Amino acid sequence: MAEDRYYDGKTAKAHRPLIHILGEELVIGSAEAPELDRWPFADIRVIDVNKVTGGMNFGRLSDPAPRLLLLDSPQRQELLAAQPQLASWKMREAKRGFVVGASWTVVGLTIAAVFFFGWRHGAAALAQFVPKEWEERVGKKIHTALTENFETCTGQDGSEALRALADKLLPEGLEISLDVIDLKLPNAVAIPGDHVIVSSGLIEMADSPDMVAGVLAHEIAHLELRHPTQSVISNLGLAATFSIILGGSGAGDVAYLATMLSYSRDMETEADLRGIELLREAGLKANGLAAFFKALAEETKDDGDDLMPDWLSTHPGLSDRAEYSAVDDSGATAMSDAEWQALRKICGAK
Repeated sequence: MAEDRYYDGKTAKAHRPLIHILGEELVIGSAEAPELDRWPFADIRVIDVNKVTGGMNFGRLSDPAPRLLLLDSPQRQELLAAQPQLASWKMREAKRGFVVGASWTVVGLTIAAVFFFGWRHGAAALAQFVPKEWEERVGKKIHTALTENFETCTGQDGSEALRALADKLLPEGLEISLDVIDLKLPNAVAIPGDHVIVSSGLIEMADSPDMVAGVLAHEIAHLELRHPTQSVISNLGLAATFSIILGGSGAGDVAYLATMLSYSRDMETEADLRGIELLREAGLKANGLAAFFKALAEETKDDGDDLMPDWLSTHPGLSDRAEYSAVDDSGATAMSDAEWQALRKICGAK
């Protein structure tokens, strides 16, 4: 049975929240702790509404990690009565839009962000304003660079099984393209423009569909949080990024862009925790990501970094990530046996 939940953004623990309004803040507590966090009303946003349970997913503008999921309960009614603008979140998000172009407004925002927060944090701020069509231009170039030298696996039943799994995990308003390439290295990558590429090696290494679901949820979380765009801006630089967006080479060889998709410790942790939340919201087992980290740790014990995907080689380490992403095994299995076998054969493997 679905229940209200609160995630602090630091651990994978799901708290059963008790909320109350104090002045201009929402105080979040639980039966064990009267106060877990305080959210100023001005900092609260609605992220999405679960299409199955109807639960509203709340977050903070200043910090993308914490989440508060409230079903249609007296607690949520109390919050919406105090802050009715939260009920019209779709209209507010549409009005916000992406209106920034190559203008002095963007330049001024970037300079201010760099001055106050440093370039990496400035890139995070700027990424939220980059129009989706610009992301798509960069993403198309990166997608071509990453896939042109590999065979794309097109097994129909396996592709349909993976697509169905992705559709269960997608938050409202996010649509992605999804490819499997014939590459033995176990890897997956999220690309600007809402693309996800999965390697056949990842599917072959996984001993259950829940492992694949965990990694896929992690990549979808990166896209939702706009980490790929942030990473490109942060690592490549604003001028080169704009050059690529507008049609120039920018970095010389566009394939070089693929090396720009590296994430900070905070971004990886955010994606791990948000991925677990996406799995739970879909009603699926959320322990597959921890199981994948443990399995990869065993595989790399002897082979070392040669087997380590780029997105796993950054801090925090595999053991740390396996520990904080360890959750109970409640929920449904990600795929039926028939779907799992079809996915295993997507590249023609026997």
